Amino acid sequence: MESALVVPSRVRSAASLIKRTVADDEAYLESKDSAFCALTDFQHEDPITVEADSSIDEALRDMNRLSVHALLVTRQEVGDIEQQVIGLITYYDIERRRPHRYPQTGVSSARSEIRVGDVMAPWNELPLVHYESLQSLTASDLYEMFQGTGLTHLLVVESHGDEKALARGLISRATLAKRLRHARVTPLR
Repeated sequence: MESALVVPSRVRSAASLIKRTVADDEAYLESKDSAFCALTDFQHEDPITVEADSSIDEALRDMNRLSVHALLVTRQEVGDIEQQVIGLITYYDIERRRPHRYPQTGVSSARSEIRVGDVMAPWNELPLVHYESLQSLTASDLYEMFQGTGLTHLLVVESHGDEKALARGLISRATLAKRLRHARVTPLR
């Protein structure tokens, strides 16, 4: 049985947010700092979501307005109280417009007709990190995980039983690199 990935109960859709409270993104990280210091923890900051049937232009406007580069993509299940995370869409996904993900029609779709669900990375393809594993990682370890990959974000999940996991947080490559910029990070070979 495929397990479900759900969002915390305090979830906010991007459209409902007037302003975003930003974690201390300007605080520098040292290489040996705990990986928890690089986490946008959904226990402390509401995750920002977008519905799969929203247009990519709406998602991009929300990202620009809220100064974020990624949104969790959700779908409300019929008869289910919890929203399910079905993917993640990033600024990069929209701008490069993954052609292999677009609906295969004989005529190319107008950008305004392209839905978030057509471009997003589905949750079963997302790079996941288990919340518990962050305990043994440092900020430098996270930095190394991003190196040599095209990854821009890591979704942090927390297991809740056999059938569902909770989207616990998000780690951004750009924010991590910016916060480590002034720390002495050993260059990777």
